This record gives sequence, structure tokens and C-alpha cells, in this order.
Amino acid sequence: MSVQRGFTLIELVIVIVLLAIVAGFSFQFVGIGAQMFSTGSERLQTIEKSRFAIERLTREIRGAVPNSVRVSGDCIEFVPIVVAGTYYNAPIQSDSGNEMTLVTFADSPDDINGNERVFIYATRPNFIYGDSGRNADIQSYEKANKIEFELTFNEEIRFAKESPLKRAYIGSTPVSFCLSAGTLFRVSDYGWSQAQTEWTNGDLIATGVSSDEPFDVTANNQQSNNIVTIQLQFGENAEEQVFYYREVHIPNAP
Repeated sequence: MSVQRGFTLIELVIVIVLLAIVAGFSFQFVGIGAQMFSTGSERLQTIEKSRFAIERLTREIRGAVPNSVRVSGDCIEFVPIVVAGTYYNAPIQSDSGNEMTLVTFADSPDDINGNERVFIYATRPNFIYGDSGRNADIQSYEKANKIEFELTFNEEIRFAKESPLKRAYIGSTPVSFCLSAGTLFRVSDYGWSQAQTEWTNGDLIATGVSSDEPFDVTANNQQSNNIVTIQLQFGENAEEQVFYYREVHIPNAP
């Protein structure tokens, strides 16, 4: 006659404890893996967001009219170039008029809609934004031939100085990028103003952005390019922040 022997209570308790320990380690391992995946995804999103913002800033600032970049607080403002070229028949110094001829090999400036300005030897920001005798508001243009465009101004003007290389730029209305309350945004289509505005809202570019000094621009120098410095930190989680320091060179050829 065989005797069947079962588990004792102590053995069952030991097995349960061992299973609980193994399960605890397993769940901890899975939790660490999930946390690593979440952290990696968050870092990737932060990097992608920061790259988009920095590349857009760089591309737009690089296409600014020389000497148009200015910084106030956490805002940077500049005038985008529509077209550039050389000029003749411009009203310079002693002569006044409301027309000039622009010679350019660029595409036809079809974007001109009456809000643009033409700049001749505008060597400082106040020559760009103010009534300085270095700019004129464009009323219309007419294509004379393949490379020449006849510009008509809103009123008669006399430019204060001749450009050494007879270079002229047509710029659209100013654009600003501002950092406010952790948000980087873009503002446009607000017209011309001699005083720079520090905007607090606009088209969203990125969130979770911080910086003590997001933008800076070197003093204008006739012998060197303008250098715009961008310093931005992206990421709301302190452990997953990405810092960018970038210098953008703008050719100074007024």
C-alpha cells in the first residue's frame, strides 16, 4: 500500500514567496524597459522639434536684408529679401523722383503687393525701419525686359547716399521671432514701425523652450558680416533637454 504525500504549509509559503520575488524582478525589468522606451521617444521628439525650430530660424535670418536684424528683449526682427540687384536712374542726393530701374537676374518679383520697400546703402537698422532717406515704399513695378524692372514709389524721394556698388534690395514687411513663457513663435504681416515691438503671441514654432539670452546680433560693421547668435534650450524635462548654440552670418553688402 503506497502512501501519497502532499506539500506542507511551509513549503507552499516558500514557493509563493519565491514566485513573488521572481515576479517582482520581472515587473521591475519590464518597467525599466518601458521607461527607457518612453525616455528615448521623448528625447527623439525634443530633438526633432528643436531641429525644425533652429533650421527655420537659420534659414529665414540668413535671407534677411543686410543690417535689418535687430534684437529687443527676447525678440529678433528682420526684413526678408524679396529680390536684390543693381540699380540706375535712382533719385540720389540732389535729384528727387519716384522711379528707379532695378537690374536683377533673379526671378520676377511677383510677390510685390505694395507693402515692400527698396533699400539703397542702408547701413544701420534705423535706416531700414525709419524715414531715413535710405529706403522708399514701393507702389508698383513693371518689367521692362528680361532683367530690368521699373519701380514706382508711393511718393517722390531723394536717397541720401549712393551705394558704392550700386546695389539695391527689395524687402517685404518685417518678421519677428519671439520667446515668451516657454513658447517660441513667429509674427509677420504687421507692417513697418521704427520702434521694435516685443510680441507675446504669434504662430507657434515650438514649446518647452528656454533661454536667458535667446538672440544677439553683432554691431554693424562695414568691413564684416553681421553675425546673429541663437541660444535656445528645448525640453520641459530637465533630464532630456537639448541645447543649441548657432551663429548665422548675414553678408554685409549694402
